[in-house]
Amino acid sequence: MQISMTKIFSRRVSAFLMISSLTVGGVCAGAGHPATEYVEGDVIVTFKPSVDMTTAQRALLGHSLVFQKHFTELSRHRGKETGFVHSKNRTTVQLIAELSRDPAVETAEPNYLRWVTIGPPNDTYFTNLWALQNTGQTVNGTAGTAGDDIHFIAAWALAQQPTTNPPVVAVIDTGVDHSHPDLVSNMWINTGENPTNGLDNDGDGYVNDYYGYDFADNLPDPTDSGFHGTHVAGTIAAVGNNQLGVIGVDYQARIMALRASSDGQSLPDSAIIEAIQYATMMKGRGVNVVAINESFGGGGFNSAESAAMQAAGSAGIIFSVAAGNSTNDNDTTPSYPASYRLNNEIVVAATDQNDALAFFSNFGVNTVDLGAPGVNILSLLPVAMAPTIASVQQGSIVYSANNLTFSGTTTGITATVYGCGLGNPADFPAAVNGNIALIARGTLTFSNKVVNAMAAGARAAIIYNNVSGNFSGTLGGAGNWIPAVSLAQSDGLAVQTNSPATVVNKPDPTQIYQYLDGTSMAAPHVSGAIAFAAMNFPFETVTQRVQRILANVDVVPGLNGIVHTGGRLNLQRIVDTDGNGLPDWWELQYFGHLTGTDPNADPDHDGMSNLAEWLAGTDPTNAASNLRVTVLSATNANAIVLGWTSVAGKTYWLERTTNLLTGFNFTVATNINATAPTNTQTDTTILPGNTRFYRVGVEH
Repeated sequence: MQISMTKIFSRRVSAFLMISSLTVGGVCAGAGHPATEYVEGDVIVTFKPSVDMTTAQRALLGHSLVFQKHFTELSRHRGKETGFVHSKNRTTVQLIAELSRDPAVETAEPNYLRWVTIGPPNDTYFTNLWALQNTGQTVNGTAGTAGDDIHFIAAWALAQQPTTNPPVVAVIDTGVDHSHPDLVSNMWINTGENPTNGLDNDGDGYVNDYYGYDFADNLPDPTDSGFHGTHVAGTIAAVGNNQLGVIGVDYQARIMALRASSDGQSLPDSAIIEAIQYATMMKGRGVNVVAINESFGGGGFNSAESAAMQAAGSAGIIFSVAAGNSTNDNDTTPSYPASYRLNNEIVVAATDQNDALAFFSNFGVNTVDLGAPGVNILSLLPVAMAPTIASVQQGSIVYSANNLTFSGTTTGITATVYGCGLGNPADFPAAVNGNIALIARGTLTFSNKVVNAMAAGARAAIIYNNVSGNFSGTLGGAGNWIPAVSLAQSDGLAVQTNSPATVVNKPDPTQIYQYLDGTSMAAPHVSGAIAFAAMNFPFETVTQRVQRILANVDVVPGLNGIVHTGGRLNLQRIVDTDGNGLPDWWELQYFGHLTGTDPNADPDHDGMSNLAEWLAGTDPTNAASNLRVTVLSATNANAIVLGWTSVAGKTYWLERTTNLLTGFNFTVATNINATAPTNTQTDTTILPGNTRFYRVGVEH
C-alpha cells in the first residue's frame, strides 16, 4: 500500500491534500475569524483538464506569475493542475478577475485563512461580560456595539502557555473574599507562612500573612470589609473555564489581597502606603508582583504615597489607577493617586458598551491615559453578602430559614440543639459547646448573640423571631462567623431542644455575582492587562510594559481629545502589536525581533508558512518540525492507526473521507489532547474498498 503525506498549512483544504490509495494530510482549524479573511495578493488557481503543467506555467508567466506552490498530488488526482500564486502589486480581487478571463483557467479563488482561537470560555456568565466580548448583546438592560471590547478571546489565542511563576496583582482595596469559589484557586499564597500558628514564620514582620494582610486593622485576615475589593479582584483574575460564573482578564494571574479599609468605603493613606511597601517587599523576596490595582481616589497630594509608588516602580511594579467618578477634568481638578503622573502609573477612565466615555467618569487629555470598560461590569460578590439557601431540618420536618448577612456558610452541620434564651452569656449551657444554639430575638443585637454563642463553643446559631413571621438581619460586618440563620417565630418554637437538627446555610451559586459601574471597574481591566503583558513578555521593563499597553489601544471617537491616548484598552494588540497574526513573543523567540515577520514566509522551506507553524506550535526555522500525519499501521478495510508529531498544550482533530471531491464528511475524533511528542489515533470503521483520506488539524 502506498502511503503519502502532506504538511500543515493555513490554507483551504483543497489546496494541498495529496492523493494515493490511502492519503493522510494536515490542516489548521479554528473559527475565530470571518470566512472572508484571506491572504492578500494570493490566489489558488486551478487549470482546465486539457492544460498540462508546461502550458499552465506558460499561462501564468503571461500574467507575470509563477506557482508559489504546486499541489502535485491533488493535481494528479483531479487531472487539473492546481497551486497558489502571489502578486506583490495586485490585490486578490484584481488577480481573480484577471485569471478568470484566461481561457486556460478553470477557477481562481482566494487563499482563505484558517485561524485558531480559544473559543468562548465555559464560564456560566461569559456572555454577560461585554467588556471581554461585545457582540452587541444586551447586558443589564443596555445594548452594546459589537467589537467595542478589549478583544479578550483573540488575545488569549495568541498567549503563551501558562507559566509556573504566574504574575501576581496586588489589590489594595476593601479586602478580598479569598474563599469565593470563582477566585479561591487564583489567590496568591505566602508559602513561607503558616496561617494558623500565630507566628511570623517567614520573618517579614507580619503574622499569618497567608493571602496578604489587613493594613487597616493590623490583622492577618484581608477578608473584604465590604464588596468593592472582591469585585475588583474578580475582574482581574477570576478563575477561567471552570463552568462557573465569570472569568478574569488574566485568569492565570494570582491576587494578593491587601486590605486598607475597615468600613468597606474609605482607605487611609497610611494603610495604602504600608500595603504598597508590603507588595514591594514581597517583590524583593521573589514574588512575581507585576501590578498594584488602586481603584480609589480623593483630594490631596501625599508625597509619601507618591514616593512609595515610585519605589514600587523601581522594583518593577506598575500601578493601574482609577481616574475617578466625579465627571471632572483631572487636568484642572486633580484626583489622587491618579494625578501623581508617575512613570509606572496608568490612569484609567471608564467606557460604556458603545465605546463612549461613561457619564460619571473623570477624564483628562494630559492626566488620564486610556479608557477601559467600566459600566455594567459583572464580577464577584463576597459570599458572605450574597443570599444563601438556608434551612433547619429536624427529623423529617424542614423549616425555611434566612441567612444573617456575613454569616458563615455550611452545606450542613448536624448536632444537638440547646435552648439559649436571649443569647446573654449566662444563657448558654455548657453542653452547647460543639452543638447548635437556639436563641430568641430581642434585647441584644444579632452580632452580640452570635459572638456569645461562639464564645460558648456553638458550631451554629438559630435565632427565631419574637413576632409572627421570619426576618432579615445582619451581623454587621465580615468576620470569622459561625453559620447563623433566622426562623419564623412559630418554627423556632417548634424546634425541639436537646434533640439533633441540621443547619444548612450554603451560598446560592447564582447570587455571588453583581453588576457595578465605575472607574473602579475600569482600572482592574488594565491591571489584568498588565499581568497579561507580563505573562507574555516577562523580561520587559516597567517602561516597556507601560508603552506596550498605551501604544496599542483602539483609538475611538468617544475618547478622542478626552484621554491622552484617545483610545480604549486592546488586549489583543498587547500581544500582537503589528497585527500580523503572529505573537510578538513568538517572533522574538524564533527570529530575534518582536515584530515584522512575514506570516506567509517559509524560512525553513518545509512547505509551512510562519503563520501555519505558529498555529501548529512547530518551529519555523527547522524543516523537520511540522505537523505531519503518517500511517503507523493499516489494513485494506479497518483498524488504521495514524500518528503525528504533537506539541504540548495543543488540541487536535481528525477527519476522514472516501472522496475528496465531496469533502471531508466524517469526524473521527475531536478535542484530542496532545501527548507530546507524538499522538496516535486508531480508526476502526469498516468501509467498502480501501481508499480513504485523512486530515488532522489543530483546534487550539
